[in-house]
Amino acid sequence: MDVAGLDLNLLKAFDALYAERHVTRAGQRMRLSQSPMSGALTRLREVFDDEWFVRSPTGMQPTPRADDLAGPISSSLHLMRSVLQGDASIRRRPITSARSR
Repeated sequence: MDVAGLDLNLLKAFDALYAERHVTRAGQRMRLSQSPMSGALTRLREVFDDEWFVRSPTGMQPTPRADDLAGPISSSLHLMRSVLQGDASIRRRPITSARSR
């Protein structure tokens, strides 16, 4: 998959949905109403060709793929927040690129 055009807000929506297991509560977590949150879930499903979450009597249940990716996505979002907020522990790590290897 080419991630160059990926809307990172979809990963935030995934993270909120995974934590809340409910579209409306996930929307509240992201300060969105239910309708845009449902739209984000629809876009996630289209972009990644997976259901991600299925309705059940107890809320939205993650698919096996969602379970597999929840940890890495959450960790990645946390790292991005830390970097963008100037976390000192992140700044002390050496930065390397593929070009310098």
